[in-house]
Amino acid sequence: MKTLDINELNKLTIDDLTHKFINTINEYNIILIEGIEYLIEEDFENFNKNMNIVIETTTEVQIKKAFEAKLFKSKKASFTKADRLKLFAKINDLKNIGEFMANKMLLYKVVFPDEEFKHQIRSINKSLKNISNKISDAVKSIGSNLEKAHSICEEIKEERREMRNQEWELLHRLWNYDMDYLSRTFLYLKEFIEDIMMMADHIKNFAEYIQFLTTKYLIFK
Repeated sequence: MKTLDINELNKLTIDDLTHKFINTINEYNIILIEGIEYLIEEDFENFNKNMNIVIETTTEVQIKKAFEAKLFKSKKASFTKADRLKLFAKINDLKNIGEFMANKMLLYKVVFPDEEFKHQIRSINKSLKNISNKISDAVKSIGSNLEKAHSICEEIKEERREMRNQEWELLHRLWNYDMDYLSRTFLYLKEFIEDIMMMADHIKNFAEYIQFLTTKYLIFK
Protein backbone atom coordinates (compact mmCIF):
# COMPACT_ATOMS: atom_id res chain seq x y z
CA MET A 1 0.00 0.00 0.00
CA LYS A 2 1.32 3.46 -0.89
CA THR A 3 2.14 6.35 1.44
CA LEU A 4 -0.76 8.75 1.84
CA ASP A 5 -0.70 12.49 1.21
CA ILE A 6 -0.81 14.19 4.62
CA ASN A 7 -2.24 17.42 3.19
CA GLU A 8 -5.10 15.50 1.58
CA LEU A 9 -5.77 13.64 4.83
CA ASN A 10 -5.92 16.91 6.74
CA LYS A 11 -8.72 18.11 4.43
CA LEU A 12 -10.98 15.20 5.38
CA THR A 13 -13.71 15.41 8.01
CA ILE A 14 -13.75 13.23 11.13
CA ASP A 15 -16.35 10.95 9.52
CA ASP A 16 -14.33 10.77 6.28
CA LEU A 17 -11.18 9.83 8.20
CA THR A 18 -13.09 7.15 10.10
CA HIS A 19 -14.36 5.70 6.80
CA LYS A 20 -10.87 5.85 5.28
CA PHE A 21 -9.40 4.14 8.33
CA ILE A 22 -11.85 1.22 8.35
CA ASN A 23 -11.50 0.86 4.56
CA THR A 24 -7.70 0.70 4.88
CA ILE A 25 -7.78 -1.83 7.72
CA ASN A 26 -10.34 -3.92 5.85
CA GLU A 27 -8.02 -3.96 2.81
CA TYR A 28 -5.29 -5.41 5.06
CA ASN A 29 -7.74 -8.03 6.33
CA ILE A 30 -8.73 -9.05 2.80
CA ILE A 31 -5.04 -9.37 1.83
CA LEU A 32 -4.52 -11.55 4.92
CA ILE A 33 -7.56 -13.69 4.09
CA GLU A 34 -6.47 -14.07 0.45
CA GLY A 35 -3.05 -15.08 1.78
CA ILE A 36 -4.69 -17.87 3.78
CA GLU A 37 -6.28 -19.08 0.54
CA TYR A 38 -2.83 -19.11 -1.11
CA LEU A 39 -1.56 -21.16 1.85
CA ILE A 40 -4.37 -23.69 1.37
CA GLU A 41 -3.41 -23.95 -2.31
CA GLU A 42 0.27 -24.35 -1.31
CA ASP A 43 1.13 -21.25 -3.34
CA PHE A 44 3.85 -20.22 -0.90
CA GLU A 45 5.25 -17.41 -3.05
CA ASN A 46 2.00 -15.43 -3.08
CA PHE A 47 1.28 -16.45 0.52
CA ASN A 48 4.59 -14.92 1.65
CA LYS A 49 3.95 -11.81 -0.43
CA ASN A 50 0.53 -11.19 1.13
CA MET A 51 1.73 -11.82 4.69
CA ASN A 52 4.61 -9.37 4.25
CA ILE A 53 2.24 -6.69 2.92
CA VAL A 54 0.14 -7.04 6.09
CA ILE A 55 3.23 -6.86 8.31
CA GLU A 56 5.07 -4.02 6.59
CA THR A 57 2.37 -1.49 5.66
CA THR A 58 1.90 1.50 7.98
CA THR A 59 -0.59 3.76 6.17
CA GLU A 60 -3.03 3.31 9.06
CA VAL A 61 -0.62 5.26 11.31
CA GLN A 62 -0.88 8.33 9.06
CA ILE A 63 -4.67 8.21 9.06
CA LYS A 64 -4.80 7.75 12.84
CA LYS A 65 -2.56 10.77 13.42
CA ALA A 66 -4.69 12.95 11.13
CA PHE A 67 -7.85 11.73 12.87
CA GLU A 68 -6.55 12.45 16.37
CA ALA A 69 -5.34 15.93 15.38
CA LYS A 70 -8.73 16.78 13.85
CA LEU A 71 -10.70 15.24 16.72
CA PHE A 72 -8.96 17.24 19.44
CA LYS A 73 -9.46 20.47 17.49
CA SER A 74 -13.15 19.72 17.02
CA LYS A 75 -15.61 21.53 19.27
CA LYS A 76 -18.62 19.56 18.14
CA ALA A 77 -19.25 15.97 17.07
CA SER A 78 -22.21 13.61 16.93
CA PHE A 79 -20.27 11.20 19.17
CA THR A 80 -18.16 12.05 22.20
CA LYS A 81 -14.42 12.25 21.68
CA ALA A 82 -13.94 9.28 24.01
CA ASP A 83 -16.33 7.14 21.92
CA ARG A 84 -14.60 8.22 18.71
CA LEU A 85 -11.18 7.32 20.09
CA LYS A 86 -12.38 3.94 21.32
CA LEU A 87 -13.93 3.22 17.91
CA PHE A 88 -10.61 4.03 16.24
CA ALA A 89 -8.71 1.87 18.73
CA LYS A 90 -10.94 -1.12 17.96
CA ILE A 91 -10.39 -0.61 14.22
CA ASN A 92 -6.63 -0.42 14.82
CA ASP A 93 -6.75 -3.65 16.83
CA LEU A 94 -7.90 -5.42 13.65
CA LYS A 95 -4.60 -4.47 12.01
CA ASN A 96 -2.60 -5.51 15.08
CA ILE A 97 -4.26 -8.94 15.14
CA GLY A 98 -3.71 -9.28 11.37
CA GLU A 99 0.01 -8.52 11.76
CA PHE A 100 0.27 -11.05 14.60
CA MET A 101 -1.41 -13.72 12.47
CA ALA A 102 0.76 -12.97 9.44
CA ASN A 103 3.99 -13.22 11.45
CA LYS A 104 2.91 -16.54 13.00
CA MET A 105 1.85 -18.01 9.66
CA LEU A 106 5.25 -17.20 8.15
CA LEU A 107 7.07 -19.26 10.79
CA TYR A 108 6.47 -22.63 9.14
CA LYS A 109 5.65 -23.89 5.64
CA VAL A 110 2.62 -26.04 6.36
CA VAL A 111 0.93 -28.61 4.10
CA PHE A 112 -2.69 -29.35 4.94
CA PRO A 113 -3.61 -32.97 5.80
CA ASP A 114 -6.32 -33.57 3.18
CA GLU A 115 -8.93 -31.97 0.91
CA GLU A 116 -11.72 -32.11 3.50
CA PHE A 117 -9.61 -30.15 5.96
CA LYS A 118 -8.85 -27.60 3.23
CA HIS A 119 -12.56 -27.33 2.45
CA GLN A 120 -13.44 -26.59 6.06
CA ILE A 121 -10.64 -24.02 6.38
CA ARG A 122 -11.91 -22.32 3.23
CA SER A 123 -15.36 -22.17 4.78
CA ILE A 124 -14.30 -20.34 7.95
CA ASN A 125 -11.93 -18.16 5.90
CA LYS A 126 -14.87 -17.12 3.70
CA SER A 127 -16.91 -16.31 6.82
CA LEU A 128 -14.01 -14.25 8.18
CA LYS A 129 -14.00 -12.25 4.94
CA ASN A 130 -17.78 -11.74 5.21
CA ILE A 131 -17.71 -10.43 8.77
CA SER A 132 -14.66 -8.27 8.03
CA ASN A 133 -16.55 -6.57 5.20
CA LYS A 134 -19.66 -6.26 7.37
CA ILE A 135 -17.85 -4.60 10.28
CA SER A 136 -16.51 -2.10 7.75
CA ASP A 137 -20.08 -1.40 6.58
CA ALA A 138 -21.28 -1.07 10.19
CA VAL A 139 -18.59 1.49 11.03
CA LYS A 140 -19.45 3.52 7.93
CA SER A 141 -23.18 3.38 8.76
CA ILE A 142 -22.92 4.45 12.38
CA GLY A 143 -22.62 8.16 11.55
CA SER A 144 -25.72 8.24 9.36
CA ASN A 145 -27.93 5.21 10.06
CA LEU A 146 -27.79 3.80 13.58
CA GLU A 147 -30.51 1.20 12.94
CA LYS A 148 -28.65 -0.17 9.90
CA ALA A 149 -25.38 -0.38 11.86
CA HIS A 150 -27.14 -2.29 14.64
CA SER A 151 -28.70 -4.72 12.15
CA ILE A 152 -25.38 -5.41 10.39
CA CYS A 153 -23.80 -6.21 13.77
CA GLU A 154 -26.51 -8.81 14.45
CA GLU A 155 -25.55 -10.49 11.15
CA ILE A 156 -21.89 -10.49 12.23
CA LYS A 157 -22.69 -12.13 15.56
CA GLU A 158 -24.79 -14.82 13.87
CA GLU A 159 -22.09 -15.69 11.33
CA ARG A 160 -19.44 -15.79 14.03
CA ARG A 161 -21.60 -18.31 15.97
CA GLU A 162 -21.59 -20.52 12.85
CA MET A 163 -17.80 -20.13 12.63
CA ARG A 164 -17.48 -21.32 16.22
CA ASN A 165 -19.32 -24.55 15.33
CA GLN A 166 -17.00 -25.05 12.36
CA GLU A 167 -13.97 -24.40 14.57
CA TRP A 168 -14.91 -27.30 16.86
CA GLU A 169 -15.44 -29.58 13.85
CA LEU A 170 -11.98 -28.67 12.52
CA LEU A 171 -10.28 -29.16 15.87
CA HIS A 172 -12.04 -32.50 16.35
CA ARG A 173 -10.81 -33.62 12.93
CA LEU A 174 -7.29 -32.37 13.69
CA TRP A 175 -7.05 -34.19 17.02
CA ASN A 176 -8.07 -37.44 15.34
CA TYR A 177 -5.40 -37.39 12.62
CA ASP A 178 -2.62 -39.92 13.00
CA MET A 179 0.24 -37.58 13.86
CA ASP A 180 2.50 -36.91 16.80
CA TYR A 181 0.80 -34.50 19.21
CA LEU A 182 4.04 -32.48 19.38
CA SER A 183 4.51 -32.27 15.63
CA ARG A 184 5.05 -28.81 14.20
CA THR A 185 2.26 -29.34 11.67
CA PHE A 186 -0.25 -30.19 14.37
CA LEU A 187 0.69 -27.20 16.52
CA TYR A 188 0.74 -24.86 13.53
CA LEU A 189 -2.70 -25.93 12.32
CA LYS A 190 -4.22 -25.86 15.82
CA GLU A 191 -3.00 -22.32 16.43
CA PHE A 192 -3.87 -21.32 12.86
CA ILE A 193 -7.54 -22.23 13.45
CA GLU A 194 -7.54 -20.53 16.85
CA ASP A 195 -6.00 -17.35 15.39
CA ILE A 196 -8.69 -17.11 12.70
CA MET A 197 -11.27 -17.33 15.48
CA MET A 198 -9.37 -14.73 17.52
CA MET A 199 -9.86 -12.31 14.65
CA ALA A 200 -13.53 -13.35 14.36
CA ASP A 201 -14.01 -12.87 18.11
CA HIS A 202 -12.54 -9.38 17.96
CA ILE A 203 -14.89 -8.48 15.09
CA LYS A 204 -17.82 -9.89 17.10
CA ASN A 205 -16.80 -7.86 20.18
CA PHE A 206 -16.36 -4.80 17.97
CA ALA A 207 -19.88 -5.38 16.60
CA GLU A 208 -21.23 -5.49 20.15
CA TYR A 209 -19.51 -2.17 20.91
CA ILE A 210 -21.09 -0.62 17.82
CA GLN A 211 -24.47 -1.90 19.00
CA PHE A 212 -23.80 -0.28 22.38
CA LEU A 213 -23.10 3.03 20.61
CA THR A 214 -26.21 2.75 18.43
CA THR A 215 -28.35 2.14 21.50
CA LYS A 216 -26.69 4.98 23.40
CA TYR A 217 -27.15 7.56 20.64
CA LEU A 218 -30.56 6.40 19.44
CA ILE A 219 -31.88 7.60 22.82
CA PHE A 220 -30.94 11.16 21.89
CA LYS A 221 -32.44 11.14 18.38
